[in-house]
Amino acid sequence: MRILYLSALFPPDVLGGAEMSAYSQALWMRDQGHEVAVLTTAQRPADELHGELVDGLRVYRLHLPRLYPVYRFAAAKAWQKPLWHVQDHVDPHNRRIASSVLDAFRPDVATLHVVQGLGYNVLSELAARDIPVVYFLHDLGLACVKMSMFRNGQECEKQCTVCSLSSWYKESLIRKLRRVGFCSPSRANLARVAEFLPIQRYPHTAILNPNRYPPATVPRTESAELRVLYAGRIHQTKGVDILLQSARRLQRASGNVRPFHVTIVGTGPQEAQLRSEFGAEAWCTFKGFVNQAELSNIMLNSDVLCVPSVWFENSPGVLIQALGLGLPVLGSNMGGIPELVEHEKNGLVLPPGDVEAWRSALEGIVQDPERLSAWRSYALSHTDHFDQDYLGGLTLEFIETVISAGRA
Repeated sequence: MRILYLSALFPPDVLGGAEMSAYSQALWMRDQGHEVAVLTTAQRPADELHGELVDGLRVYRLHLPRLYPVYRFAAAKAWQKPLWHVQDHVDPHNRRIASSVLDAFRPDVATLHVVQGLGYNVLSELAARDIPVVYFLHDLGLACVKMSMFRNGQECEKQCTVCSLSSWYKESLIRKLRRVGFCSPSRANLARVAEFLPIQRYPHTAILNPNRYPPATVPRTESAELRVLYAGRIHQTKGVDILLQSARRLQRASGNVRPFHVTIVGTGPQEAQLRSEFGAEAWCTFKGFVNQAELSNIMLNSDVLCVPSVWFENSPGVLIQALGLGLPVLGSNMGGIPELVEHEKNGLVLPPGDVEAWRSALEGIVQDPERLSAWRSYALSHTDHFDQDYLGGLTLEFIETVISAGRA
């Protein structure tokens, strides 16, 4: 097949897991013998590519006339963002740019990953050519212009007026497509999006992203101290402050039978604040950004990964990478995390934002490290759940289902 991937962000421009999942899936499809092209955005006109082969993928990296490129959204001025979103919904440049790529590549199917930044009205061009579309739900972008339904430090219980109007517009575009299906890496995210758009009318499924993570290149060593790891963006939604506060409480308590150390991997807007507050603690280390290969080595020589998110996570790739290496996980009981963390089998699911609950969980494994050995053995015996060929095969089957389907 000729498969076109649409993702406003694509390596080397990476901000999150969606674009890495799109990249990993595209490479897998390439390896299965399919002809794969990518439509993505360029930060500057000088960065454009017009169908050149990169890693065996035909890449169309094009610059859109926006107030700022999607890669720079975090640094954009407040007044720019509403205008940018208007451009993202209705600017005719979006359609013209997509049209040129669709006519040049002539795909058999299009897979949508990060649509925000390319323009939602590109769906009209896909509909006009009757191209089957598989929409991968990496986030809540169909329900929320911020893609998260998280505002002022807490989850949104319902849509605001802007997001409601945006969803209505997106649904009107989706209804133009004769063949469309939706694939989410978690059942929770699929259900959440379905609260706001009638995606249940169309083919839909939950399949983990067929990602491939680099293997560890160092041997595992044991340590006298409990090695606690956080890896990801350092942002208020991720609950890193909850983890560090709970670790500080544990450190100050008397009677611990085993020392522990917390390693924080990653960068983000809350990093400076947390470094200032916790960076001088002997039990805490901030390592900054590391690549996935180095992260695999760190994971192999850690004892537990913590995913203390306080917002609706979909299917955190870092969690899957950890379980694939046999690293047990403490994760928040929300979103897609409980679909991966089996309580008391490969880790624990805990109340999000509850410092005392996280302190108690850390204390439990500090005092009884044998629990970790059992969880590690269970995780290692179930790594086939994350096999790329298995998940890629399921994804390809769903794509073929959508291609052969008509209007619901």
